[in-house]
Amino acid sequence: MAAGLSPRATIPALARLLEAGFVLQGKPGRRGRADHKITAEGRRYLKSGWKELVDDGPSGDLDADLRVALLALWLGGDHRLGADFLRRSAEKKLKIIHKVEEPDDSGSLPPLAQWYRRLRSTSAKALIKGESAAALAMAKALPRKPSGKQKQGRATPKH
Repeated sequence: MAAGLSPRATIPALARLLEAGFVLQGKPGRRGRADHKITAEGRRYLKSGWKELVDDGPSGDLDADLRVALLALWLGGDHRLGADFLRRSAEKKLKIIHKVEEPDDSGSLPPLAQWYRRLRSTSAKALIKGESAAALAMAKALPRKPSGKQKQGRATPKH
């Protein structure tokens, strides 16, 4: 899909949106695919519903948090709110590190099992730190204003 969302994630979400009356499904076309259009009720909900997500705070899921930050930018026109949301996401990730269980090397486990547990713990902490750094990088790279147009000659954002 164009947005990088998997059918496994979007089909249940579309079903919920259809059931709520926020979108309408068009007639199936080639290969059974159907277009969906937002309803007036869906448009009204979209204008304010995203604010609840920001108020609830970051979920800890980096992709979900990025989507909320982009809603704050696109629908709310608020760069600062989106960037702050991503920074809070980064902070939430770092708090998780303290919950990563430290391996017990008291000798009750064979050395191989001890090494495995120590390496898994180290790996988990590194992944969490990496996701936190990614959230901070996204906050910094978040566009100042929502725009559907890209500058001429620039296909990707600068790093």
